[in-house]
Amino acid sequence: MKRLIFISHPYKNDPEGNLKKVVRICKYWWEKGYIPIAPNIIFSYMENDRDRHIIMRVCYALIVICPTFLSYGDSEGCREELAFAKKMGKKIKIMYERVDYEKMMQDVKDVIY
Repeated sequence: MKRLIFISHPYKNDPEGNLKKVVRICKYWWEKGYIPIAPNIIFSYMENDRDRHIIMRVCYALIVICPTFLSYGDSEGCREELAFAKKMGKKIKIMYERVDYEKMMQDVKDVIY
């Protein structure tokens, strides 16, 4: 379980572009020996916020099982997930202030997109 990491990333404003970014982020962490858990991928088939309250409950359950929470954005959903992760005492890393996405993605080979 120590290797599970929750990936919090914006989705709504650019679902297709953000999904591609999340897949690349997950591939990066996978290659580093972690098992990334990303709701953006799990719920990628959704086109709107219908049932958002249920989706957020699923996200919270996933945060509970992941010792580490990585935030790649500051959207409303990301802030809600971050607040919950703090409440649960998770190890938190704010990645969007520190990570050069282009450099990180250059390290990832054989990405689907």
